[in-house]
Amino acid sequence: MKKQIFTLLAASLPALATEMPPMIPDGPVEYDTLTYEASASTQDYVPTEESMNPYGTPAYDMPASAPMAAPSSERNGYVNLNVYTSNYNVRGMGFCNHITEHGFSSVSGSYTFPNRNFFGRGIQQRVSGEFGIIWDAGCPLGDTPMANVHYAMGKEIFPNLLVELGTTYRRGGIEGYLARYHDNTDHRATWEFNLTLTYNDHQKGFFGSATWGLGVWGLTGSYFDAEIGYRFTDVINRGNFGSDLEVSAGIAPSVKYWGSHVEGVDAYRVKLALVPFTNSGTMGRDARAQVKPWIMGSWSGSTAGKLDHYTGYGPVDHFQITVGIDMGLKF
Repeated sequence: MKKQIFTLLAASLPALATEMPPMIPDGPVEYDTLTYEASASTQDYVPTEESMNPYGTPAYDMPASAPMAAPSSERNGYVNLNVYTSNYNVRGMGFCNHITEHGFSSVSGSYTFPNRNFFGRGIQQRVSGEFGIIWDAGCPLGDTPMANVHYAMGKEIFPNLLVELGTTYRRGGIEGYLARYHDNTDHRATWEFNLTLTYNDHQKGFFGSATWGLGVWGLTGSYFDAEIGYRFTDVINRGNFGSDLEVSAGIAPSVKYWGSHVEGVDAYRVKLALVPFTNSGTMGRDARAQVKPWIMGSWSGSTAGKLDHYTGYGPVDHFQITVGIDMGLKF
């Protein structure tokens, strides 16, 4: 029996030998030379005295990467030139020819500070302003340029929905004119606080805003302005050029803002705006430059008669068709 076991082990030794690792040879080990294709990182490698020093830090000249373009959502501001508007109006409430006869032009801008995590709460800060001229020096509003400065802190509370709390200083315009009328002083300025909700869904096309303002100096009432709209895409698209169409409607009530006994709806409005674009991305949609011709119909509300009676000279136009053109640049 023992002889059979030893015979079986002896027969399996060659098989076990093939499973064992090879013996380490004596003397230095020689390896075949390895070759590989040069990559960008090795192709631009330049050896220096420091890199050849075994005790130093090797230096490598790596190829520079092309800078990545920031997405449009990271753009911080815009400048808008209202080239011309045929009538001067405020939140859709238009004013008669003896107030503004030859139209209106303005330049406005907005800038959001890059740090959009103020206080570590996802709060952003924004400053904006507007400067405008009524093209009739002989009318009550034409001898004083209109200007306002606005500061706000905001936070995106839901996707595409931004809430802002801010303050606005205004000089000139119908607000400054009526502030001077009520106070019988030389100043034409007002100061107010604002709470605004803004919604803009570029993918689905819906947009809108709602603003509540409270005057604390000059005009001391409150007002509300709400607008809702929809953006129809590719209403025109031929070759490199096309256009979207924005349709919106708004309402603007007020409570004792224009006077102590004036409250109700200031105006209703409907607006159509074309947003031309190029398929090459140089203008419109998400491009930096934008041109927007528009037309708006506005109807005065219940405050028109009260304001006319209150002031005694009928400043509000009860129906207006207003046309205008804007040119904008994002940065």
